[in-house]
Amino acid sequence: MGRGSSTLTGVVRDQAESAADVAREMPASAGHVVHEQAAQAEQAVREQAEKAGQERARQARKTEREQARQAHDQARERYEGLTKAELSDRLAERDLPKTGNVDELTERLIEDDSK
Repeated sequence: MGRGSSTLTGVVRDQAESAADVAREMPASAGHVVHEQAAQAEQAVREQAEKAGQERARQARKTEREQARQAHDQARERYEGLTKAELSDRLAERDLPKTGNVDELTERLIEDDSK
């Protein structure tokens, strides 16, 4: 019994040491898992912030285009109802080309107004 008991004690001791090793490593691996989850959460927040920034930029460009279109429409109103000859006369006063259709002449005047 002495020899068997010694072997049994050795097995129990080995199992106890193994369990202690697992217990010591567990907090480290649990800490690693928590660290990974925190890194993933941080990455998700960064991605959401980037998407929000892209959305704000897209909205700003849309607003800019809308304001430019409104400004162009207002500039165009100044020349609405003028004949091709009247538009050509205004272009001649500015030493600009007088050829083209009414829309082209109007656009040329608008472009010159914006300079």
